[in-house]
Amino acid sequence: CPGGRRFMAKTRSRPLPQELLQTESRSVAHVPDIEAKHVLDVYDSIAPHWHGTRYKAWPRVQAFIDGLPRHSVVADIGCGNGKNMPACDSVGFAIGSDFSVKLLEICRERKFEVFAADCTAVPLRTGAFDAALSIAVLHHLSTRERRIAAIAEAKRVLCIGGRMLFYAWAKEQTSGRSGHVFESADVFVPWHLKMEGEVDLTAIKETLPASGSVDEEKNALVFDRYCHVYEEGELPSLFEAVEGLTIVECYYDTGELVRDSRADKLGMAV
Repeated sequence: CPGGRRFMAKTRSRPLPQELLQTESRSVAHVPDIEAKHVLDVYDSIAPHWHGTRYKAWPRVQAFIDGLPRHSVVADIGCGNGKNMPACDSVGFAIGSDFSVKLLEICRERKFEVFAADCTAVPLRTGAFDAALSIAVLHHLSTRERRIAAIAEAKRVLCIGGRMLFYAWAKEQTSGRSGHVFESADVFVPWHLKMEGEVDLTAIKETLPASGSVDEEKNALVFDRYCHVYEEGELPSLFEAVEGLTIVECYYDTGELVRDSRADKLGMAV
């Protein structure tokens, strides 16, 4: 993607055509087309620009990390550009994973320990981690089964008594600062890249992924990100579907609905 900059404005999402959502029964480890084209391809396309807007842990994520025991080993599942990983240095050590290779390349440049994986099937040892983070990942999963699988996978890697923190977008944004307006639960949220100077948008259009388009009037590229935003009561039902979790706290944080959970007991891996 050519050089550009993102411009901020009131972001209005578009309801997702229901035919684009996966309806057939498939393994939760299979990444649906909507996620491959409108999540993975988008983040691979905008990685450098995304990196410029995400540079440190949010305050309550930082507070969660600061509350962990010393020498904690943290799994950052869906680490993106690694913005939460430096915060873990004060309490222990973090290992990150993401399915965007372009974001992982940024992590490696920053000397973070990362690898590529889908959040529903991470190649990490069962019961080996003191804490797990899933920050702004759950709203990019397009089926209930994959959402539950992501929660269960984070729980699997925790030791007994381990903690995990999930952030996901809430549909109700009246008190948030994100600038998003959601008209339905499954939406496309545009990411705008304003092009600098004179750019041949026609030539660029031929190289864009399915999620990308050109706004010639604004001299910008637009990438449609898939998001499932959570209505009140929906997120708790996902955690209730995973055995062995105790919900410590649920709160709204500038438009994000959050789950802080504790693994009381873990199944035996044989």
